[in-house]
Formats: sequence, C-alpha cells, structure tokens
Amino acid sequence: MSLDLMSLMLVSTALCLLMAGLIGYVRTAFPRRYRAPLGAWAQALVLQALGWGAFVMRGQWPDAVTVMLANVLLLAGMQRLDHAIALYFARPVPWRRDFALLGAASVWLLFFLWIAPDYTLRLVGMTGLIAVPLLHAIATLLRRGRRPYPPALRIVVLFLALPVAVLLLRALKQLFGTPVDSIVAHDPVQIALHLTAALAPVATALGFVLMVASRLQAELAEAADTDPLTGLANRRRVEALARPWVEDPEGALSALMIDVDHFKRVNDQYGHDAGDEALVWLGSHLRVEARASDLVGRLGGEEFVMLLPGTRLAEALVLAERLRATVAATPADLGGGIEWPLTISVGVAERRPGDTEVRSLLRRADDAMYEAKRSGRNRVVRAPD
Repeated sequence: MSLDLMSLMLVSTALCLLMAGLIGYVRTAFPRRYRAPLGAWAQALVLQALGWGAFVMRGQWPDAVTVMLANVLLLAGMQRLDHAIALYFARPVPWRRDFALLGAASVWLLFFLWIAPDYTLRLVGMTGLIAVPLLHAIATLLRRGRRPYPPALRIVVLFLALPVAVLLLRALKQLFGTPVDSIVAHDPVQIALHLTAALAPVATALGFVLMVASRLQAELAEAADTDPLTGLANRRRVEALARPWVEDPEGALSALMIDVDHFKRVNDQYGHDAGDEALVWLGSHLRVEARASDLVGRLGGEEFVMLLPGTRLAEALVLAERLRATVAATPADLGGGIEWPLTISVGVAERRPGDTEVRSLLRRADDAMYEAKRSGRNRVVRAPD
C-alpha cells in the first residue's frame, strides 16, 4: 500500500497549525522577554502550514500560483524559525539577508516556471535557498548553546538537520539519479521528505519550548541564590558553596564579615536610591579585590561576607586591612555626581576544628565585626582563637 502524499501534506498543514496554536497559547505564561522568540516560532509554523496548504490546492488553483506561493511561504517559515533562535540568544535578526533570499527565490521560481520551465532546476535552487536559514539556525544553536548541550537543544538541532539532509538527498537524486516531475510523485525520497515535513515541526516546536522552559528554570534557580541588588551570592548560596570547604578537615578557610559604617546617614541624607548605589559600589569593589578562588556575598542590609578558601588567619588579616584601606581611600559613587567617604568595619575569623558548619565560622567573624564597630569603626578585628 502506497502512502497518499497529498494526505501527508494535509497532515503537515494540520500539525503546523496545531503546534502554532499551542505555542501561541502557552507563550503568555512566560516572561515578556521570552514571548518574542516563542511568537516568532509560532509564526514560522503558520507560514509552513500555509506553504503546505498551497501545495494541497494544486488542481484547484493554477499550478504556477500554488508552486510560487508554497515555495516562498515555506522559505519564509524556515527564516522565521531562524529568527526565533536569534531572538532566543539575543542576536540580531538577519532581515536584510532574508529579504534578499525571498527576492532570489521569487526570481528563480518565476524564471523556471514561466520563462524556461524546468522542474529539476527549480527544485535544486529552492533546496539551496531553504537550506540557508536552517543551516544558519543550526550553527547559531551549536555556537551559542550552553555546553554540554542540553537534550532540548539536541532535539531542535536534530530535527532541523533532518529536513536539510532529506532536501539535499532529493536534490542529488534529481540531478544524478531517477528524476521526478512533481512533489507528489511517488518515490522513496519524496515519501521521506513528506514524513519529515510532518514530524519535524512537532519535534522542533517541543524542543524549542523545552529550551525556553529550561533556561527560565535556570534563571529562577540562580535568582533564588543571588542578591538582586548587587548580583552577589546571597546567604543561601554562600552557605551551600562553602559547605565543602568547611567539611574538608585538611583545608584552611577564613571569613571576612564586612559592614558599612554609618550607612543610615547615607539613606537619611540622600535617600534610599543613593544607599542602594553605595551597596552596589561596595559589592563591585569587593568583587574586584577578591581572588578568583574567593566567594563574595551579601548577607542582607549593609552586611557583606568574603570567604577565603586555602587562607590562614594571618593572610586573611592582611587582605582585610588592604580592603579596608582601599575602601576608605576611594569615595563611593552614589550617582548624580554625589560621592560619599565610605568606610567599613571588618571582622576576621579562621575556621576551627569545631566549626562543622559555615554558620559557626560566620558567627565568630560577625562577633569580631561588631567588636570593630564598638571600637570606633573603620578597622579590622580578629576573632578570638
């Protein structure tokens, strides 16, 4: 029993419209920054559906009209998939290139439909033009995707590459094997093309939605562990990342607890926005002064922490004093041309054998920091042994 290729084109049309409707429905549940790529993907599916629908109208409309419409719409659909991937990675959309491709496709089709009718040259030319946006989309995914590549990205790449492979195989068979004279001519490669056209939109759409959902999940997880004002690790992340250091009985570990002196004066005199700017400035300063192995976090309010793995107390005290001096010597930029002579009080503690949790280490550094406050501020105090 042979497959009815016209029925397969109807299936492709229906599946493209179904997936476009589902993506259009679920995109409103995503943050605004993800709605544009999802919307572009839905539009790509609609264009593909219209393209296959134009092929289905052969016999109802003149062949020249259906062939022209179908090929241009399918090319535009593949281009819109490429646009969706560009938007996902915040890359520029190649509008100029794609308008040039659509123009070239229109000229090519007009010439080999009316002026010098030639199915083989028409097929080969359109194969090359349709492959351009698909190959560009695959290259963008492989170049910009996070490594190791997640399963969703691999699904999209696979089902974008599959149509390219089948199209190229069809073109090669048309040039060097037994040619066909119609897109509905029964032939193993033609059947493979139509099956791919029915399956690929579903697989790629599912993969792309999963890509967006996975990235959003990763962003939410990171946001849960990040201080939104300074971008530093919050208390939860500090404790999680420090756990292996604390549990390592052989490794040295020191902590610096840092608090801004007289921070309330900044808020009272210049407002809370200026206070936020002061905290952002200090967070950036701490990040610059920290070594690659150190962990910098904000525990809340004007209180910051630096964890120094592989560092003994004497070395930590030197680092803390250098940090205090550089902060005191550099006025903080509060925005609007306002500068504030910021100073900090620092408590320093080294992990002891009894410190089985990072909280006990931070508590002793915090006690030392409050002792620095009581002793006059703008100074470094070490925790008792």
